[in-house]
Amino acid sequence: MTSKRSNMAGFLEAHPVFTLEDLRLVFSMAGGRGASDVLQHNKSMGRVAMIKEGLYYAVRPGHSIQNASVDPILVASKLVPDAVISFHTALDALGFAHSEFSTHYCSSNHYRPGMRFRHDHFRVVLTPERLRRKSQELFCTEKIERLGMKITVTGNERTLVECLERPKYCGGFEEMYRSLEKIPFLRPDVLLEYLELREQKNLYARVGFFLSQHRDEFQVEQTFLRRLAANVPSQPVYWSPARTAGVLVKPWNLIVPESVRDRLWEDR
Repeated sequence: MTSKRSNMAGFLEAHPVFTLEDLRLVFSMAGGRGASDVLQHNKSMGRVAMIKEGLYYAVRPGHSIQNASVDPILVASKLVPDAVISFHTALDALGFAHSEFSTHYCSSNHYRPGMRFRHDHFRVVLTPERLRRKSQELFCTEKIERLGMKITVTGNERTLVECLERPKYCGGFEEMYRSLEKIPFLRPDVLLEYLELREQKNLYARVGFFLSQHRDEFQVEQTFLRRLAANVPSQPVYWSPARTAGVLVKPWNLIVPESVRDRLWEDR
């Protein structure tokens, strides 16, 4: 039992957020009954607490279940086995987020209902259909370390495209712009390859418009913008799904809210 306790202490130190499957893998206990027993024992001792069924957090010595710190990005990374941290949460994990958010996102091949833990909300968003169909779910993702754990997050280029695709998952246009502008570099070849995988002309338009506004910051060459412009929709498309009033911006055939075209928040 002493060995199990020692092993569990080391496990909790290395896994501030974990699933029962994580515990089973580390302890290599056939069928998982032993892992379940160890889990229940540590729960009864106040060393482990439940986030939801099958998902738990470690309670550090000197802390209680109520005041133990739980990193929401680690929670999001464990919501589903194939979780990829995405949208505003990716910007946060990569260090680019302009503001802190209480809603956290991951992408997955499988839908799961959202959940709430403490004051935070968590959402699982389906991985884009074309990536799933082409078995490219992990294209332009990277592993990063967070509190000693490895998590999968969308890389700079994919984060840019997916945020421009769904500003509502980034807190709206202003928060999205202010965050994306902190990305230190973009790889044009990766950006183009991701757009080709997605096969959506409206994404070329959004990316092209954004980069045309930030040519100096991202050192965007005119030839690259021309390649994007060659793939935009033949008819104007709205950036906002609500089809709210906006201005048509050429050559992107994109109807953009005036406040976004002029970046009015910069005047505040």
